[in-house]
Amino acid sequence: MTFEDRLSHWFRGHADAVHFAMTVWEVAQSWDDLKDTGSSDQIENALSWLAFGKEYNPFFAQNAGILRPALLQMYLQWQAANSLERGSDADVEKAWMLRAGYYGVLHTIAWMIGGDGWARRVGPDIYRTYGETLADFKKEMADA
Repeated sequence: MTFEDRLSHWFRGHADAVHFAMTVWEVAQSWDDLKDTGSSDQIENALSWLAFGKEYNPFFAQNAGILRPALLQMYLQWQAANSLERGSDADVEKAWMLRAGYYGVLHTIAWMIGGDGWARRVGPDIYRTYGETLADFKKEMADA
C-alpha cells in the first residue's frame, strides 16, 4: 500500500484532502532540505506555495480555519526541533518527536473528514507511518 493509498483510506477517499496532504509533505520536505542545502528554485517554490499556493487548493480553501493553525503548529514544532537537535540526548529525543508534526496534520484532516470516532480509529495507523526511528535520527544528528 502506497502512502497515497493510506491517505485515501484515512481521508475516506476525499481526493482534495489527499492532494493537499501530499503537497504539504512535498513542501515540508523541501523546507527541511532548504535549511541545509536549498537552491533558489526550491526556496521560491516552497515559499510561493506556503504564501499563496495553498490558498488555491480547494480543500485548504474550504477548511482554512482548521488547517491554518494545524500548519502553524507543524511549523512551530519544526522550529523547536531545529534548536533541540543541537542539545542534550534528551533534547534530541524531543526533536525527533517534534519532527512528526506532519502526522498531526494528517490526524487533524482525518478528524475533519470522519469525526472523533474515525480519528480515534485511524490515528494510531497514521502515526505508525512515521518511518524515521529514534536511532536513525540520533545517528543523523551525530553525523551532522
